[in-house]
Amino acid sequence: MSERKRHVRAVLKDLLDRYISGSANHKEQKLVEHLYDAMDRGKSETDDLARIGEEIKAGVQQHIGKPRVSAFRLHTAWYAAASLFVVLGIYISYRIIDHYNTTDRPKQANLQNPSLFVGSQEHFDLLDTLPPGSHYTTINEEKVLALGTLAQTAGNSKLRIENPSRGVFSVLLDDSTQVWLNYMASLELDPSFNKSNRSVHVRGEIFFDVHKQYAMGRKVPFLVHSSLQTIEVLGTKFNVNTSNGLEENVLLSEGSIRLTHNHYGTQVLIKPGQQAFIQKDKPKILLIQSKNIEKANAWRKGLFYFDNENFADVVLEFEQWYGAEINIEPAIANLPITGMISRYEDIREVLNIIKMTNNINYSEKKGKIYVTQANP
Repeated sequence: MSERKRHVRAVLKDLLDRYISGSANHKEQKLVEHLYDAMDRGKSETDDLARIGEEIKAGVQQHIGKPRVSAFRLHTAWYAAASLFVVLGIYISYRIIDHYNTTDRPKQANLQNPSLFVGSQEHFDLLDTLPPGSHYTTINEEKVLALGTLAQTAGNSKLRIENPSRGVFSVLLDDSTQVWLNYMASLELDPSFNKSNRSVHVRGEIFFDVHKQYAMGRKVPFLVHSSLQTIEVLGTKFNVNTSNGLEENVLLSEGSIRLTHNHYGTQVLIKPGQQAFIQKDKPKILLIQSKNIEKANAWRKGLFYFDNENFADVVLEFEQWYGAEINIEPAIANLPITGMISRYEDIREVLNIIKMTNNINYSEKKGKIYVTQANP
């Protein structure tokens, strides 16, 4: 048995044991019932699988019945857990089990959707259920989650927003600052956010449009913390990217920024159009005049943007976004690519657009994509 299966079996046994003993919480009880009910919904593809499913279902039915009573006892809990594992491989998505295995968040949520966490207990799938005090609004024809009074009612709990989806997710904080979270980005608000301070923690790539705020006639700073840096702004637009653990960068569109290296204490002031690069093991902060402002504006609108970029660099961006493996012929590595392309769900659609305007072909073999120069 693989380590993965062994681990999942242990998870299922633990879940069923707590369900049987009555110690499972409400959400865990719902998950067990969801797994059980799934045996009714799915039909196996072979007679053997159908027979296994019916045998397990019949055995569990003796103890549960329908509708289920508040608690039940299985005299062979380990056998049930092991058998359920077989059926789950057929009927239930591995994603549900993996999620239970690695975290105590609710299991019913779609883990590919943007999510909001209140402390370590509450979890909201933001495309399914909104937390009290929040709502969706429209800003410049864009759907935006407005946190509203949520931060004020969360007490001493931190709020964390995660975006595991391959789409941009925008949030309006209760100080009227708007943020855009790129794929795999997260934003965490301190419990005292917009009460005694405006302080957030970030991972991944996020674009900020910070709203100016005043208290007793003075501007209230907005602080962005990451692993390597602390960014202090008053009212400005900027892009911060911490996706690379060894190097982070900040690109300023408007206003001004004071950036501090967390490890060495070195500081720089950034002006519009400048981009700062900070590395973990170097005290010096590199500051350049950047051409990437349009690129930062494009990603938050769901677009790829290329300005005379080498095809090899373009392919690297595609690999990171789609999680694909792409091999390119050396002859086209330096092919210049310019333009904006929608971030389609399927990488083939993107490659087809590039194919129409450039002398390339592509093929697929064993899960890899091969891009070659087209014949004249």
